[in-house]
Amino acid sequence: MGALRVAEKKDHHEFYHRQSKDDRSGDYIRKDQLSTAKALAQKAYAEKFIKTITPKLNRISELIKEYETNPSQAVFTSQKEIRQQLTTPYIMSDEEFAEKWLSISFVPNPKFPKNKDQTTANGEKVRSKSEVIIADNLKIMGIPYKYEAPLILPNNVTIYPDFTCLNVKRREIIYLEHFGRMGDPEYRDMDFFWKLRHYEAAGILQGKRLIMTFEDEDHHFDFSSYQKTIEEHLLK
Repeated sequence: MGALRVAEKKDHHEFYHRQSKDDRSGDYIRKDQLSTAKALAQKAYAEKFIKTITPKLNRISELIKEYETNPSQAVFTSQKEIRQQLTTPYIMSDEEFAEKWLSISFVPNPKFPKNKDQTTANGEKVRSKSEVIIADNLKIMGIPYKYEAPLILPNNVTIYPDFTCLNVKRREIIYLEHFGRMGDPEYRDMDFFWKLRHYEAAGILQGKRLIMTFEDEDHHFDFSSYQKTIEEHLLK
């Protein structure tokens, strides 16, 4: 594409298109060819910008790589087993963090206990076959979760998300709600919209800390339709 040469005249500037490094003068760019001068100027700017930003991007990539390999944890695990037994690590491993999170007891949703007539692979009682599918897939994917654990919102309203999940890598809580009777107007008003309003008021938004799945009488639940979303939020 070449480069731009700008010549300063007494009362104006002239633009020239240098086709190569050896072309020191270049071809004169007429006023009606100003777009060519702009393209060449933009090209030169982009090259300088990339040259400036590349070292910073490389350093960021190195930091990300260092964080992902977790050298701090490696200091502990690189010790002999007997030394590991004698010392307490400053940073919990992901496995330890998840185990500790799961060990915190809670009182599940006390409403309509008789409706919990389906059993998951973890032995929990849930309210529908679709929730069994979700729970069992979370287990297969290695995602720690709690079923119908209480969530106290800033306005002191307590709701019970279907699944409170842990992104172990980010150590972040993500809520997964399955709305299984969207064809029922009363269910939509009393369950779906009620929960949605309270989530939004608390700043818990779909696509950030909230995943929602749906079904109705005509559209049965298909976990594969949501698997990529779940992986994106809970495994990365």
